[in-house]
Amino acid sequence: MEAGTRQTEMAGESIQALAGSVTEAAQAATQIAASSQQQMVGVDQVAAAMESIKQASTQNVASAKQLETAARNLNDLGQRLKQMVERYKV
Repeated sequence: MEAGTRQTEMAGESIQALAGSVTEAAQAATQIAASSQQQMVGVDQVAAAMESIKQASTQNVASAKQLETAARNLNDLGQRLKQMVERYKV
């Protein structure tokens, strides 16, 4: 009878220890899920920032092309003005 009682007590202790382990595992899984969610938010923010950088770079290239065209036009005007002034030199 004592052996049966002792085995029952040991089984109860084992079940309590197992329940504690299951609780700890569940808490760890919850923390992992929360961390994963935070990482996903961070990755989304990085992706949005990269898209903004891409758009800014594209606009920068377009502006540089416009500046190049304006510089060429200004150079052409300068050359024509120089030719006109040379014609009227006395």
